[in-house]
Amino acid sequence: MKVKVITDSGSGLTKEQAAEYGLDFLPLQVIIEDKAYLDGIDLTVEELYDFIDRGFLPQTSMPPLGMIEEKFDQYKEEGVTDVVLITLSSGLSGTNQAIQASAKWRGIKMHTLDIYTTLAVERYLAISAAKLAQDNVHPDEIVARLKDSVDNSQGFLICQDLDHLSRGGRLTPMAAKLGGMLKIRPILEVSKNTEGKVDVCDKVRTTSKAVKKACSLAIKAVKDIKDYELFVMDSRDEQEALNMLEELHAEYGDITIQRQPICAVIASHTGLHAVAVQYVKKVKGV
Repeated sequence: MKVKVITDSGSGLTKEQAAEYGLDFLPLQVIIEDKAYLDGIDLTVEELYDFIDRGFLPQTSMPPLGMIEEKFDQYKEEGVTDVVLITLSSGLSGTNQAIQASAKWRGIKMHTLDIYTTLAVERYLAISAAKLAQDNVHPDEIVARLKDSVDNSQGFLICQDLDHLSRGGRLTPMAAKLGGMLKIRPILEVSKNTEGKVDVCDKVRTTSKAVKKACSLAIKAVKDIKDYELFVMDSRDEQEALNMLEELHAEYGDITIQRQPICAVIASHTGLHAVAVQYVKKVKGV
């Protein structure tokens, strides 16, 4: 058995970073002014933030099909028999299905699951899968361990720029306009609870109240913090990210909470000044 582990750029990893963890990498595409960029290869998250800051409205697409086909042709030549695949939620993208179809055509066995989310949780699961594969854990067992973590994970996202949500069909244009005028902040959830799609779990007045509420939702779910990983992310909103960290540290004490930027393909839809918290149960054996 020869095993490879693949992730996509929804993990926030670049191609080079993925390689450092022993991961193979497929970039999602970010389209700006009719030009397609390969996320994590020829577009960094800071460059994407700059585009948004200058008024561009990016769109996103799954990895180029030709790149997927080329990857699996290479696997076939190298004698790869099994692939563990960790991609962003199937509710957000058709990436997982497209990759599975390419593997099936070449007779390569796929081991995958819907992680129902993206961002830091996807990154953690992908890196964990690579570590387990390096320890010669069977691919079926890797997926079983990841599933236990996925079943105990959740994330909450707060966006200040409601126009981006409106463009993505998450809010009507009128709701976005009224929300901006009234300073209403929807708290968005992407998890197994929402079947991997973006859904509004609550609406509050002001960003500061939304941050407190998102943290309280995570705290309510995570009782024994030693069994979990916590992440705080933002798209150029360091102050609200720090506020979120303060709320979490007030509950859990001096623990490690990982800070990451909201990756390019997700920030394309949230806009700047978004902040998020995610938690996931630690993967067994990692």
